[in-house]
Amino acid sequence: MAAITQLLNYLASHPNAVVQFHTSEMTLHTDSDASYLSRPKGRSRAAGYFYLSDKPLYPNKPPEPEAKLPKQNGPISICPNILCKVLSSTAEMEHAALFHNGKEACPMRIAHKEMGHSQPPTPIAVKGKKSK
Repeated sequence: MAAITQLLNYLASHPNAVVQFHTSEMTLHTDSDASYLSRPKGRSRAAGYFYLSDKPLYPNKPPEPEAKLPKQNGPISICPNILCKVLSSTAEMEHAALFHNGKEACPMRIAHKEMGHSQPPTPIAVKGKKSK
């Protein structure tokens, strides 16, 4: 009942909410983020935001730090998770989130390849920076 009430409240508060998709080159992009020790019992959160956009200009080179992020299409998947392992630092948590989101991206890459959209290395944005 609480979930239905939350949904109805959201719909009443956002009557014109839309997800807008744009034409793109069908290249998978991922944004990865983590929050360290933000849950009880020393657990942390990891999240991934997966979307399709244009291919990077140089897909086999790491992007420049000041490179402009690609135009985001609507999300194709959002994966929030609570990791039950206690990690020793924020940097370790960011790496764990990066690993988890890389694993989540693999089936999406395979599905796109099977549909005829071959994929370059998937760029993953980590806290506004790019990594491959």
